[in-house]
Amino acid sequence: MLRQAWWFGLALLLLIAAGCGGGPCDGSEDRTVALSEFPCRAMDADGLWESHPWPPIADEQCYWFEFKACSTYTFENPLPEAPTTVIGYTSFDPDGTFSTVGSGNSFVVDEVSDSEIVLRNAQNQAFWLRLVLE
Repeated sequence: MLRQAWWFGLALLLLIAAGCGGGPCDGSEDRTVALSEFPCRAMDADGLWESHPWPPIADEQCYWFEFKACSTYTFENPLPEAPTTVIGYTSFDPDGTFSTVGSGNSFVVDEVSDSEIVLRNAQNQAFWLRLVLE
């Protein structure tokens, strides 16, 4: 009887341990992102659109877009036609410090059209994103 209780206790402990902490993609989301979510967006005279400024960023409303792990985002296209260039800069900090050009599974361009840009973060890691379209 004691041996059965020991095995039952071990199995219960393993089940609890497996459920603790959740999976790497907990908190993922798939959603449409309106241009109004980018209060610090800018477009220059040559038609280059930027979602956020470069660091240093003093105003929290200008922090980069939270690009959650295992998530897909459909962004409104701010340009009059489909962009020919889609660049994403990723950072671990919301103010964009120590950023790099997004690549591989961390910045996947799924679709580009006159009306929308569909991007995916297929990593199990969240980033902060600065989007540049031309």
